[in-house]
Amino acid sequence: MRDRRDAQVHVLVTRERTAGGGQAFTLDFFGLEDFLGQDDQLMFFTTQDDTNDSERSGFAQIFQMGLIRYAARTPLADRIEISHRDLSGTRQELSAQPEDDPWNFWVFRARFNTQLQGEDLETAKEFGGSFSANRTTDAWKINLGINVDYDEDAFTLSDGRQLTDVSRNNSFTTRIIKTVGEHMGVGFGGSAVTTTFRNQDLTWRVAPAFQFNFFPYSESTRRELTATYSVGYNKFDYTELTIFDKLEEARANHSARFSLDTNQPWGDAGVSYEFSQFLDELSQSRQVLFGNIEYRLFRGFFLNVFGTLSRVRDQIFLKRGGVTDEQILLRRRALATDSEYRIRIGFTYAFGSIYNNVVNSRFDGASGGFIRMF
Repeated sequence: MRDRRDAQVHVLVTRERTAGGGQAFTLDFFGLEDFLGQDDQLMFFTTQDDTNDSERSGFAQIFQMGLIRYAARTPLADRIEISHRDLSGTRQELSAQPEDDPWNFWVFRARFNTQLQGEDLETAKEFGGSFSANRTTDAWKINLGINVDYDEDAFTLSDGRQLTDVSRNNSFTTRIIKTVGEHMGVGFGGSAVTTTFRNQDLTWRVAPAFQFNFFPYSESTRRELTATYSVGYNKFDYTELTIFDKLEEARANHSARFSLDTNQPWGDAGVSYEFSQFLDELSQSRQVLFGNIEYRLFRGFFLNVFGTLSRVRDQIFLKRGGVTDEQILLRRRALATDSEYRIRIGFTYAFGSIYNNVVNSRFDGASGGFIRMF
């Protein structure tokens, strides 16, 4: 069914990433027509080791379990057969106690990637890597992360000159968050960043933070309304002299964010407002308004809207003397601006047969997309 009004049961599926690297799927069953008011909720968990096939199999199983209560009240009830599987050798319960877990809830991830590409007059090199260590329980949340990225582009210009541009972005981040009841969390975080784009040799920051959720965190797959506030101390070391004649400086700032996210039978929506300001110069600030919505207007027709608007007054890192034309064209350096915006509006419309479940994968194989077959 493409439209929920054609169905007797609407299943809303949402998912969140678990601390162990898997997925937590929440299936909300909404009864319609003859089953109006008969709602239910089931959950399904995957691990980071699961294959796509095992995820599909487990998801189908929990989906069938949720539909049983509705099917039992239809003329198909006498044709339903319930069986029991031998669970020996299958996945064990994912929720463990600390004494059962040799890793004590710690999850580690490492990544390295490289990309090389070139033509006669242009070459590009990209190297990147990351490492993270995370521990998440109901009471505490600890995140550590390291990211390293190196990009190099080389061009041969029409007059024979060689142009090479290098961009580096490295970071270390950490945060420790303590649960305080069903609606609140407090935390402390720190970071160290090197970025060519923002003219920063090294910037480090430490900051405590507080968040309040007007809904219980246990309902986060369906709705969240949060207010977050932090005060931080920042130390900046710049690569080149800034427009304020600084090579280094220490500044304190505060920031706040208010956000609403919801997943409903009619679609998904989210909106947030963010504000930050340097405490020693209140005019140096930034405001960001963000929103997105996917809304079902009528049968088979979805409206998709995404937008972000920023008021920028805090570019203290800009290099004195501006940037070169090459850096502008390659987008390797931040440019002075008072505002930023991005808007995307679209729609999808599907119509036709709702009964065609045939799968035919001919000519659907992987392709680089460079040579046309038809």
